Amino acid sequence: MPVVKARLQSTLILLIILATVVVTVAYSAVSVEGVRNRISSKIRERSKIENLVIKVVPFQSDYWTQRGRFKSIVVSADRIERKGIAICNAYTKGFDVTLDIQELYGGGEIETKSRKRTVFTGRIYKDDLNKLLALKDTPIQNLAIEFEDSKLVCTGTYRFGFGHRLRMVGKLNVEDHRKVNLVPTAASVNGIPLPAGPLRSLLNKLNPLIDFQTIPLKPRIDTIEIKDDYILVKG
Repeated sequence: MPVVKARLQSTLILLIILATVVVTVAYSAVSVEGVRNRISSKIRERSKIENLVIKVVPFQSDYWTQRGRFKSIVVSADRIERKGIAICNAYTKGFDVTLDIQELYGGGEIETKSRKRTVFTGRIYKDDLNKLLALKDTPIQNLAIEFEDSKLVCTGTYRFGFGHRLRMVGKLNVEDHRKVNLVPTAASVNGIPLPAGPLRSLLNKLNPLIDFQTIPLKPRIDTIEIKDDYILVKG
């Protein structure tokens, strides 16, 4: 038994040494251009993109580059679409960003371990928002959104029954600076107020309308403005 235990300990020590060597080799290969190319490659693999621009600014010391920490990272595009969410004129800038280098150079996502702050702007046009709605599993057929007087107006027909026309008027609310929810101020079916139970069930399937956790650098969202034919998002 002592011999077996000693062999197991030796094997464990060897595995730890090998893992350390692998990580060291991976880190030694890190460069600003390599990080930029990896970010670009992963975004293009996972998104429909138009005119992608990425800028990676390192700290003066290469010590931080090897550990995935950068002075700033900018990701911008004329249009980026992923998981049904389409954002136009998208611009994200992260300050003092630390990326998960192992995930970035491996097969994982672009994982942001930390960042001091982000700046974000983007537009979500009404047509793209309605395409996103069509992907959601709700009991409403032909669910569509219109913009009226800086408010959202949702209309559609309940799948169960005949001629049950839904109309919801509401605003947008940001939850945890990441998720955008529809908050109705009025909801009715055939002109009759929709009871709280069915309304809550519908909103559970509908919200979040938009989840910005899928956006690179996971920007913090602060404000949403409803324009004539698009939603202006800022962070």
